Amino acid sequence: MLNFFQKNYAQNKIQASFSLIDNNQAVKINTLYKAKDGYIFAGTTNGLYTFDGVKFEKINFVNSTIKDTVTAIFEDVDLTIWVGFKNGKIATLIHNKLQYLTIEEGFSKVPITAFLQDKQKNIWFATNGEGVYFFKNKHLYLFNETEGLSDTYVHALALAKNGDVLAATDQGLNICKLVGNKKIVEVIGQKNGLPDYYITTIAPLQNNTFLLGTQEKGYCIFDCNTKLITIPNASTNWKYGQINTLLPTQNNLWISTQENGLLKKSAITEIIAQENFSKDEKNINAIVQDDEGNIWSTCANKLSVSNANKIQLLPLYSNEMYETIHAIVSDNKNNIWTGTDGGIIKYTANDEYKTKQFYKIAGLTKSTDITGLYQDAYTNIWITTMGEGVFVLNPFNGAYRNINENVLLKNASILSVTGTDNTVCIGGLEGVATIFELTEKNKNISEKYSFINYNNIPNIGNNYIHIVYKDKQGRVWFGTDGKGITVLQNDKFITYNKKNGLEDEHIYSIVEDKKGRIWFNTKDAGIYSFENKKFKNYSLQDGISNLKINKLITDKFGNIVIVNETGVDILNPETGYISYQNSAQGINNINTGIGSVVNNKEGDVLLTTQQGIIVYSALNRTSQQPKTIINSIQLFLQTIDKDSSTFFKYYENGFTFNFTGLYYSNPSSVNYQYKLEGFNANWITTKDQRIYFPNLRPGKYNFKVRSALSNVFENASEANYSFTITLPFWKRYWFIALCTLLGAAILYWYIKLREAHVKKLQKLENEKIQFQFEVLRNQVNPHFLFNSFNTLISTIEDDPKVAVDYVEHLSNFFRNIVNYRDVDVITLKEEVKLLQTFYYLQHKRYGDSLKLKINIAEADQDAIYIAPLTLQLLLENAIKHNAVSKEAILLVELILEDKNNLLVRNNINSKISNEISTGMGLQNITQRYKILSKQAVKIHNDGKYFSVIIPTLKNL
Repeated sequence: MLNFFQKNYAQNKIQASFSLIDNNQAVKINTLYKAKDGYIFAGTTNGLYTFDGVKFEKINFVNSTIKDTVTAIFEDVDLTIWVGFKNGKIATLIHNKLQYLTIEEGFSKVPITAFLQDKQKNIWFATNGEGVYFFKNKHLYLFNETEGLSDTYVHALALAKNGDVLAATDQGLNICKLVGNKKIVEVIGQKNGLPDYYITTIAPLQNNTFLLGTQEKGYCIFDCNTKLITIPNASTNWKYGQINTLLPTQNNLWISTQENGLLKKSAITEIIAQENFSKDEKNINAIVQDDEGNIWSTCANKLSVSNANKIQLLPLYSNEMYETIHAIVSDNKNNIWTGTDGGIIKYTANDEYKTKQFYKIAGLTKSTDITGLYQDAYTNIWITTMGEGVFVLNPFNGAYRNINENVLLKNASILSVTGTDNTVCIGGLEGVATIFELTEKNKNISEKYSFINYNNIPNIGNNYIHIVYKDKQGRVWFGTDGKGITVLQNDKFITYNKKNGLEDEHIYSIVEDKKGRIWFNTKDAGIYSFENKKFKNYSLQDGISNLKINKLITDKFGNIVIVNETGVDILNPETGYISYQNSAQGINNINTGIGSVVNNKEGDVLLTTQQGIIVYSALNRTSQQPKTIINSIQLFLQTIDKDSSTFFKYYENGFTFNFTGLYYSNPSSVNYQYKLEGFNANWITTKDQRIYFPNLRPGKYNFKVRSALSNVFENASEANYSFTITLPFWKRYWFIALCTLLGAAILYWYIKLREAHVKKLQKLENEKIQFQFEVLRNQVNPHFLFNSFNTLISTIEDDPKVAVDYVEHLSNFFRNIVNYRDVDVITLKEEVKLLQTFYYLQHKRYGDSLKLKINIAEADQDAIYIAPLTLQLLLENAIKHNAVSKEAILLVELILEDKNNLLVRNNINSKISNEISTGMGLQNITQRYKILSKQAVKIHNDGKYFSVIIPTLKNL
């Protein structure tokens, strides 16, 4: 996209032009709209654009392939932008993307020409051929010929005070009303005094009145309260053709026409002036005023700006004449008077200053400088000179005289003349300081004037008095050339100088603001304000652009206008903020004479420049500083919705901020400061409008940016965006707390588990000791030993070799008891081997009356574990509690029921008399297995078999 820029200083205006060229194609601009945030929207044949004073930016549809011609733009009270198109469709701007609306009734098939929002927030829109539509309760309703609309070609809409909607049509003005559910139309036509039935545009004024633009008869004023129409003088004998747009502003009425370009009518006179940027700009489609008071107009693909709303150049004199001018004054009729060689010149206001009249002052020559002009309360013009004293002139008859009744002023060199009400103050060389008090008789300049001379002021003497100024409190101030500033208050002179904090004692001009503060400028130290006996200095560091200050003056709103040779600084006395009007606005080469800057009766500031008299008209309710806007925010170069996206994941941490300080008057003069709170605490100054922050750590951030016309950012407009990058879940408090609790729980569980394990081991150890003790006790009890020895004795006698084998088995049996006393588990194979040793000893005693049957495979015996000596104890328990004889054979069986259970059972051979049993054997087995296994030992006695089911174990 290319924006061609051109700047032009015309006779009474400064303008710039921007051409909209996209993809090397000129794009026609159909309509303009200024949004509440200050941006200018341009509706074109290629869609919607924004303009920031430097460049156009295209706004695309959500579906970027859509191309459409924009014919109307509007912003509602909720700041939603509505866009109407040539094809009759309507879109809204959401997150900087356009999206068509979907309505059940469907949309118009002809171009949308205007929008409006009523007091119930219903949206109305006008069409070029179908009448007026409005949305209500999500449905679409229509005003057309059926309801009495005089014509369906509607060009503009406006809202009346009572909520009625005014529609400009080809056949007069239509007032559309909603009474309940009934639609009513009242037509205002030529029979009502309308000068032309073809109404092209409507512009609201105050008190429920409206300007109506017409096709051929200029414009008129419609009072909606009385339904009366007034035709202003400016529209009499209208010669400018069709009006496209009317824009009333504080100082002027701006009119765009179809054939004669841009027109401006002053609020003071009925004169209409053409403000065309070039002769080719005849059909001006639209005009808007930006927040600074500049006027923007569009013709074809060009967008042009004029600052003639606040800056007007009056080319009253030639360069040669300019050299002779050191003083001017604007009288009570806005006529401008200038001093020149040998007299003064009056330029008449009522014919755009084309008429001038020279008043020769006898005694004044080319070498006599006129230093000041002032019109007193009785309209007489005071003329001060260098070397010829003071003259007074009657502006009606041209009579004049020298004020010779004051000998101090005879042939005096006067530096300045000021006044308030009936007071005229004179200051000059050699200590001249005089105040004249005027009365009714001084309407006649021939009458003597009453005056007081202050030529012996303490601490001043014969020093130059640059200015004498009387404030609203009646205090008289004297600005000196090197002796500071002196005030006469309650008949007492008080002098302020370096001892009181003034850095420069050369005082050139003095003014008073609306709150009674005194302001004055110095030679090299900027300006000072004086309030409550305290001085405050404003210098370069506070935003003053140039310390070579010619004069201070106030504008109509009480701002302090600081005049230097290259422009003016406008200081708001309440905020201290300073804005600028300089070469960028067409102000330069200002006359350095203290009398060459004055106010007119409206409070405008008149500046004498080489090009002519520049009239600076301050505008109320306008911004003279940049408005800071964050245009877009990008996350890793992808645009996000800054209104709803404020929380981001820890890896979403690369942000780009695009911003602008919207200032259409001079965009290149804007400076920026930014900081990212949470990342850096200090403001960083830059001219860049794009800042990137990569790899931000998780945390809360607040991006702030502000813009100013200087490097003084106090009271500057500021924008911000707050967002949070969340911690990864493993760094969040809840997760840390959860992990801490979980860790504590695990630790607690581990401690408890360890305690249980220790207790288990301790219990196992106790059970094992008890078990070993039981086994050992059983094996070493007298019966077992007695029986074993008896068996051994009988065997020795019968078979000594078997006896030796028996002793070895007996020895192995006791050795095994000792060896396995500290072992928790052994393989079933090892346990079977122990059982077979014990069975061998018992078999030698009982013979075949005792039988052991092992029904377990070798492989299973290696895979299964068991508590040591368990089977031996069960075999012994079976022998102990059953009869063993040839008649009652005892069979003990080992059966592996499954991989998890080992069955040990014996048939029941009841004894005639049972032995007393403690039950410790089976109890120890049961307790040990409670520790070693989750499965319990099961004991069954069905009268036929005594069974013990032992759970198999794993190696510990």
